[in-house]
Amino acid sequence: MYIEVAAHRGNVAEYPENTMPAYKSAYEIGADMIELDLHMTKDGEIVLIHDGDLARTADVSGRINELTLDEILRADVGIKKGEEFRGTRVPTLRQFCEFVAGESSDMQFNFEFKDYFRDGEERAKACADKIIATVDRYGLWERSFVNSFDGRLLKYIEEKYDGRFRLHGFYPYNILGDIRPKKLYCACLWKYNDHDGTPAFEGLVNPKKDFDELIAHGVRPWVGASIRTIEDMKQAASLGAQLITSNEPAFMMSELEKAGLRIRE
Repeated sequence: MYIEVAAHRGNVAEYPENTMPAYKSAYEIGADMIELDLHMTKDGEIVLIHDGDLARTADVSGRINELTLDEILRADVGIKKGEEFRGTRVPTLRQFCEFVAGESSDMQFNFEFKDYFRDGEERAKACADKIIATVDRYGLWERSFVNSFDGRLLKYIEEKYDGRFRLHGFYPYNILGDIRPKKLYCACLWKYNDHDGTPAFEGLVNPKKDFDELIAHGVRPWVGASIRTIEDMKQAASLGAQLITSNEPAFMMSELEKAGLRIRE
């Protein structure tokens, strides 16, 4: 069995999230995949950042969709991680693609589209189309995934591009909303509550029936960064998890190897 490990926003255990040092480190530690987040600026550039605002990760605040690229590039997104990272900037998608295109590796990429229909349908479509065109230009889609919490956005991409892309969604499916694509390649299992608001299960690993339902429909079950302990990792693997997205990718890979869960056939 070989369980893949995705570096969540890069190797964030050691570097500021969604920055070029974090992405480069993911290569150095041998991660299978880089998960990264994308937003569109006021002037139509694609930048790599999780939040729609700079406040949490930068030394300044400001909405990404209200700032130009030049304004965003003045922000320091390293200093909150540590003084040694002072001066680290928000990368652009083009900058990321230039870097990975020059790497001799079979690294995979999980592009999470963060501009949603609820915040403006036409803007979300324009952002998605720009991301797709940029990644296309560098020939990276064969080893990449389209990821979003917005089912309407995934459906738009599925229909406009004739099912070309491997779509990453979330389970339970209602996380994606009432409108969803016809086919998902994979889904990240998410903790959820029963109808009365109480947790549907103990711990952080979904019950076997959730894994079984995804597998029965040809959807690959993945688990997210909430899976951090060795016990949870082994439980998820035993239920059928095929990939773990981790904030501590080096640790996760090491523990999976010790457990015999990173053996290629």
